Amino acid sequence: MKNVWSVLGLTARAAIWRPTRNLQFVGLPSLLAWIVALAVIRVGFQFLAAGLGGGFNPYGLNAIVAWLALDVAVAALFVQPAARVTALSAMFALSIIAELVIDAVNIATPLAPALTAVWANRAAPIAVFAVVSLWWIGAMTAVLRTFTPRPGISVLGRAAGLWLALLAISAIVPHAPVFVPRDFNIDNANWWEILHARPLAQRQEGGGSGEAEAAPFSQAQRALLQAQFDGLAPSTKGATAVYAIGISGWSEDVFLKELDGGLAAMGGVLPIRGRTLRLVNHRETLQNLPLADGRNFAAAVHAIGKVMNKDDDVLLLLMTSHGELTGFGLRLPNGAISELTPQHVAAALNNEGIKNRIVIVSACYAGTFVPPLANDDTIVVTAADAKNTSFGCAPERDWTYFGDAFFRQSVRPGRDLQHTFESARVLIQGWELMDRAQPSNPQAHFGPALVAKLSPFFASPPNAGQ
Repeated sequence: MKNVWSVLGLTARAAIWRPTRNLQFVGLPSLLAWIVALAVIRVGFQFLAAGLGGGFNPYGLNAIVAWLALDVAVAALFVQPAARVTALSAMFALSIIAELVIDAVNIATPLAPALTAVWANRAAPIAVFAVVSLWWIGAMTAVLRTFTPRPGISVLGRAAGLWLALLAISAIVPHAPVFVPRDFNIDNANWWEILHARPLAQRQEGGGSGEAEAAPFSQAQRALLQAQFDGLAPSTKGATAVYAIGISGWSEDVFLKELDGGLAAMGGVLPIRGRTLRLVNHRETLQNLPLADGRNFAAAVHAIGKVMNKDDDVLLLLMTSHGELTGFGLRLPNGAISELTPQHVAAALNNEGIKNRIVIVSACYAGTFVPPLANDDTIVVTAADAKNTSFGCAPERDWTYFGDAFFRQSVRPGRDLQHTFESARVLIQGWELMDRAQPSNPQAHFGPALVAKLSPFFASPPNAGQ
């Protein structure tokens, strides 16, 4: 308890820019306690900011640990060794105050209409951050003066240098919240992604928003779509053909990798070679694949509807992206965000008269797709129910949890989709239990007519894969 009061006393005087004399030094447990307290407060504000539609992101814990570890390592270089633990304890206590002020303003502003107009001005948050930063530098100067026999301008310089170092750490450590709001965009969460997205958007939109600038972009999309349509193999008389549309909705590597891997896995059990269209939102595929948006999706469904035998052939629709309570997230490489709703997908398939369909949705809240699509001629498999998130969509991964369990580990020649789903569901439950995560509760509907139609494909491996 003495250690707590010692740090609180040092922090209180530092907060008004006054050094402390006759200070009792504290030990490592005190420093660890202040570090944990700051982490809890940051995570708590992330929870409040995420709101009711937010979801738990276990990868955010990695970001918190990395951020704290780097803060301690770098800050230790600015403090005298003999006073290091005590000074760092005070630094984290001061950071708690700064965090409380900045986050409280961010949380309270939407609740106060009188402040909303002021806060909408970009100068307002910058001003608050600047004031808090200046206060923090002055407070840390007071902390350093407590342990410096002959204070001078060098102490202020060290405090300012420490602030700059910590600011650099905040910029370098990838921003991945523990609690993610529904509208969180990982591609715009970090400064290097914003810098990359801005010139990319200018190139894609031609630097303007008028029809003249958009025309070349639309023409390029039509050409990319037509190139894929021209490559579709025709339906085969007397045999059931399987066509596929693959959608990678968000401009992150994990979804592109999962789309490619998922189509390859499904191609091992269903004959979709030469009958697959891809719609991808990723900067690396802009020149050779059409984007995933509502217009291109409708065009792809229409193109397959023209070549397939709608009474006998089957459409596989494989979708992977971030999900929302209202639908499947689409984010173009230029930053534009929209979604495919379950009603949109169902209407596109129904209006085209595509009767036999397998719909696999790897996204949070994907269970919303089951009721609008479920019937005797449709199989629907989703990574989560309508109220929970799925996991594993960190950019550095090759698969989401669902994609890994379903496509990589459960799809096998000779195993039908019902057994594939059950195998994947058990794997996902085990992983979520180990992570102590809220269960995603994957959902599935197996229309009996389509199950019977597909049974020959699972009796033996198909002749043609993806």
